[in-house]
Amino acid sequence: MPVAPAEVERRVELIKDALRGRGMRLTHQRIEVVREIASADDHPDVEHVFRNVSTRIPTISLDTVYRTIATLVELGCIRRTALTPGPARYDANVDHHHHFVCTRCGIARDVVDDGLDAIRASAATTGIGRVEDVEVRLRGVCTECERLEDADHIGQHSWRRIQEGNQGKEHVT
Repeated sequence: MPVAPAEVERRVELIKDALRGRGMRLTHQRIEVVREIASADDHPDVEHVFRNVSTRIPTISLDTVYRTIATLVELGCIRRTALTPGPARYDANVDHHHHFVCTRCGIARDVVDDGLDAIRASAATTGIGRVEDVEVRLRGVCTECERLEDADHIGQHSWRRIQEGNQGKEHVT
């Protein structure tokens, strides 16, 4: 589900304010990186952000994207996540939320759920350390992969029926 335009603008404005507060210039390249991350609901990695921004600004460098993202993480405007193996991914939703990660394609989506928010660390964690936050990661098959699996299953089923229908029939020439 795409991020609503009003939410994208809210995120962009908050990030711009944070950059201004740090005395940083709001360059066109920096704002495009901000806008790309603010509008993403799939927790993109740096390469993904670079590819998308470079279609709009062909002269942007990968280094500029890396440095901008590092600054945004340092300012607390976005979060670095390690939801899946591979490169770090980034989340512009800094409000408390949980994640759903597809075990097939690796897509990660935000989940806002009061029931999950109610989960508290048990007494078993006191010997480990002070729990400051509980974030739940749900793992499963996303609807798109599920749809593709269903279509593949139907295709395989149909192929087997065709194969079974041809068994015992000889070609007469």
